[in-house]
Amino acid sequence: MPVRTSKLVSAAVAVAAVGDGDHVAIGGIWSQNSPAALVRALIRSGPRELTVSAGPAAGFAVDLLIAAGLVRRAMLPNVTYEHLGMAPAFRAAVESGQLELIECDEPSLVGGYRAAAAGLPSQTVASLVGTDLAAARPDFERRTVAGRELLEVPAVAPDVVLLHAQEADPFGNLRQAGTVFADKVMAKAARKAVVASVDRVVANEEIRRAPGRTTVPGYLVGAVVELPFGAHPCASHGEYVADEEHLRGYLGAQAGDASAGAREEWFRTFVEPASHDDYLVACGGPTALAERLGEGDRWPR
Repeated sequence: MPVRTSKLVSAAVAVAAVGDGDHVAIGGIWSQNSPAALVRALIRSGPRELTVSAGPAAGFAVDLLIAAGLVRRAMLPNVTYEHLGMAPAFRAAVESGQLELIECDEPSLVGGYRAAAAGLPSQTVASLVGTDLAAARPDFERRTVAGRELLEVPAVAPDVVLLHAQEADPFGNLRQAGTVFADKVMAKAARKAVVASVDRVVANEEIRRAPGRTTVPGYLVGAVVELPFGAHPCASHGEYVADEEHLRGYLGAQAGDASAGAREEWFRTFVEPASHDDYLVACGGPTALAERLGEGDRWPR
């Protein structure tokens, strides 16, 4: 019987899968299950001219990657901080022309992931027929079936997919509490690698005792990084809620009237620390974060 190899690595090793010009897809949705710690590690790694997409609605992690200047093209139907407001780096980059935005909505982006996951060149989508958004995408093929006009959206196959889960075993079997969003289909669509941060690693025996709780199977996952509070300042369902104080600090530093010094100081404090432990210390420490943000009783052990 073949011996399985652990997929546990450091964040720096995990994000080394991303190279210049790669398409990186960010999992989770808005402020939920966002692989924020992996994005910080990716910024420190420094690949350039990236294309970024999300699952499909995005927030802090995508905006941070854009603020760092690493993204050239984007497929992003929605980037916001929900009730906290707009995404400043995303908006400024699009308006200035620094970021090329490929127009899409959620069904067309997820349809593209589904096509890639199935090994197909395209996916049929009806929601955009007759809209200005469809007119902006000449690569959407028009066809008629039983008298109804439909669109064929091309496959979207990210090179590397970054995910966050609450738990995984050393072999990459992920457990996500709550809704999985588009994470599973994104993982199936990946060309090169799926990298996941997890709040904790559990034994494979624990995974095998409740196989139905596995949301993304290990054969799809290339690397796992154990990072408690790995989604911070976003939420990890059942573990901790979003840190709105931290998010407001980022939004203030990125605001149009903020000084370049304020932005640089924020990045120095919260992105440049070489280790995740140092980052947590800069945020007040894991004990203080758990007391302020924790909701662990909601996640079954």
